[in-house]
Amino acid sequence: MGELPVDEEVARELESHLALRAEELVAEGWDPQAARAEAARRFGDYESIRKDCASLARRRDRRIRRSHGWEAGMQDVRYAIRSLVRSPGFAVVALLTLALGIGANTAIYGVVHGVLLRPLPYEQPDRIVTVAEQGRQGGTMSVAWPNLGDWRAQSSSVEAIAAYGSGIRTVLGGQEPIRIQGTGVSEDFWRVMRTRPTAGRVTAPDEHRLGAPLSAVVTEGLADRLFGAETAVGRTVDIRGVPAVVVGVIDDASAYPQESEIWYPVEVNDQGDSRTAHNWSVVARLSDGVTVERAHDELEALTIRMLADEPAADADYLAAGVHVTELRQAIVGDVSRPLLLLLGAAACVLLVACTNLASTLLARGTVRAGELAVRSSLGADRGRLIRQLLTENAVLAGVGALLGTGVAALLLRVIRTLGADVPRIEGVALSLPVLVFTGGIALVTVLASGLLPALRLTERSRAGTLRVRSRGSSGERRRIWGVLVATEVALAVVLLMGSGLLVRSFAQVLAQDPGFDATDVATSSVALNALRYPDPVDHARFYTELLPRLEALQGVEAAGILSNLPVSGGVPNGRVQIDGDPDKHVDSPAYIVASPGAFEALDIPLVRGRFFDAQDGPEAPHAVLVNEAFVEAFWPDRDPIGGLVSGGGMDDQWNVEPTPFGTVVGVVGDVRYRDLTRDAQPTVYWNYEQRPFRVRFGATVLLEAAGDDAGAVAPLLRRALMDADSDIAVEIELLADRVAGSVADRRFMLLVLGGFAALALTLAAVGIYGVVSYTVARRTREMGIRLALGAEPGSVRGLVLGGAMRTVVVGVVLGVAGAFVVNRLLESFLFDVAPYDPLTFVAVPLLLLGTALLASWVPARRSTRVDPIQAMRAE
Repeated sequence: MGELPVDEEVARELESHLALRAEELVAEGWDPQAARAEAARRFGDYESIRKDCASLARRRDRRIRRSHGWEAGMQDVRYAIRSLVRSPGFAVVALLTLALGIGANTAIYGVVHGVLLRPLPYEQPDRIVTVAEQGRQGGTMSVAWPNLGDWRAQSSSVEAIAAYGSGIRTVLGGQEPIRIQGTGVSEDFWRVMRTRPTAGRVTAPDEHRLGAPLSAVVTEGLADRLFGAETAVGRTVDIRGVPAVVVGVIDDASAYPQESEIWYPVEVNDQGDSRTAHNWSVVARLSDGVTVERAHDELEALTIRMLADEPAADADYLAAGVHVTELRQAIVGDVSRPLLLLLGAAACVLLVACTNLASTLLARGTVRAGELAVRSSLGADRGRLIRQLLTENAVLAGVGALLGTGVAALLLRVIRTLGADVPRIEGVALSLPVLVFTGGIALVTVLASGLLPALRLTERSRAGTLRVRSRGSSGERRRIWGVLVATEVALAVVLLMGSGLLVRSFAQVLAQDPGFDATDVATSSVALNALRYPDPVDHARFYTELLPRLEALQGVEAAGILSNLPVSGGVPNGRVQIDGDPDKHVDSPAYIVASPGAFEALDIPLVRGRFFDAQDGPEAPHAVLVNEAFVEAFWPDRDPIGGLVSGGGMDDQWNVEPTPFGTVVGVVGDVRYRDLTRDAQPTVYWNYEQRPFRVRFGATVLLEAAGDDAGAVAPLLRRALMDADSDIAVEIELLADRVAGSVADRRFMLLVLGGFAALALTLAAVGIYGVVSYTVARRTREMGIRLALGAEPGSVRGLVLGGAMRTVVVGVVLGVAGAFVVNRLLESFLFDVAPYDPLTFVAVPLLLLGTALLASWVPARRSTRVDPIQAMRAE
């Protein structure tokens, strides 16, 4: 009932009441006009009462409409459930399709939200930036300590600016040594991050002074591991041999860098005044109202001005500018693009699922045409029928969303394992925003998969539907099915093309020669106590005593140490002089310190000359090895043996006059120290006994097994290190695991996108099978007549297969065309494979066509087994 009818009804009711009251007064002897006036007076404020009554009537009508709507909706839901229960096969396939499609999207959106969209756990994080220096050739590099001091003193665009440096540290203080990531920070670090301790305080300015007693801030997790239930503040821990008093505890979630667990002042040690020593990461908090662009312009101008008077000889190693980056972007790095790409792939899977369900619903609707016609004949209008069909679809989508949430929870567990190196992955979960997204997907699924079938199935007139419902599939319906099937085939082709390219790329990466054999090597990074081993020579002596004991162990083939492991992301490098001329330097070769046994343990080949041996003792002339890339880059036309090379400022010999050179005694094979996708860089190896400076910061012990099982020697290495020094926090890693970890990001993309592609292929096959089966079922009479008239079973089978495969071929062609566009997005993830790789563009269509042929063959074969008499009698 609308507003006007309510007003009229109330007016008539009130008028009737006044008329009756006036009649009573007339009967008592009142004049009719006076009786009417008296009745109105006794009634009160007519307009106010009329409005109140009208309002009450409207509320009543709304309650009635809501009640009727609720009852009708529940009736639709009950009917939908009964309909699905009567078709358990359809319900199971539909729910599985929706659960996988919705689950995949929920899981990937959960990762996107947790990594890219979840707020950073810092105060006003949009004002925090990272600052790096720009090299002369355009790349970024860490910051030199004096440059930080100048920025801090002269910049007005930053409220606070601080340096930090992170690394693996051995910490004592609990029941046993532990290895964690520790971070040395400069004075204003806590002003930049504005971290609020949960206990104690952060480091104070007077603790950031040269020679001050060392203090530390720890995370709650580390405090619990070290001290359990006891208070951490005031306790003493040992950081690489230096005692530090814990002054504060912070929440694990507010840690920065996020992997760090302990922070301590760096100013307690002299950081030098070299502007060519780029060793520090820098964070800053922008002043109020200052943009990233303005901060960049000011800091770059300051950098250029303050470096103008530096010696010309250092020009190639001085900063030429700065890079200022928002903290969020600095944390997530380049991971946003692959995650958004995976989200797009998940959306394609959902589209395939919706298309599959829509085609199945449309095909199922041909069976229900009679039911819909009867309901229409009994008075149900088209809107009522559409609502019923959409309700059925909503029930499917709702249950599918619940199941999809469970699928997403399982997928997230797998993704957190596969993507362990993805920043902020630890915060990925089925949070409220993710669940809201799931609800939105369910709603989209209802409309995307149910609206077209509902409209198509209800568009006929009641009589028309009753007349045609037994005539088989119409040409128009087959065209709609063709569009739906071609769409899901095209989407499956696009996803398979992408995953095929990633498979090819991954195979190319694994096919690269790393330059060493990782299959039988166990490793352990060692950091010695600085108080017990105060001098680099003491560190070298420790390894000199350790290595013979390791080589003597049963089952050990070779033992050695390296300052940097292969495929670890990067190695130190500096300005190297060659040919004994301090003024003749070359572009930054890698600097590695090694023992003689390291090359044997890693099976690094000797190309010419010799390895390090016993004659290269601490007091002997310094010997070096270079790799083939060094020779090709700097000595292509001469014999490298006997050549002279300097340390490039990478050790404590950088300021010795005259410049101390090492003599090349051998050339070894190239080793990929950065990763498998980048060529080996020119590398200089120094004997650890002659240049021990680097091993004071830690070295990696290598143990090669006599057989192929590196795990067999891992316990031996652990016991030997613990016996050599009980303060060593021993963690064993198989070198093969490190190599596998170096391609973890590529493996993550491959497995996730490959899983989506396999799912899309499966859904497409199920969709093709379902549509062809329904088509055969609806054309039973036609098949029977053809066979009765003498048609060969093969021709009938070919008729069915031909109709199905024509649609599939159209979908494959559209998918290949789409892949030409979409594959450009994958170009940055590919290695040694073109986005239009011919093998992939041939193999994927063949795979799709084969799958479609197999999916169509079973119902096509069934069509040849129709008994003509039975088919005619059934009709």
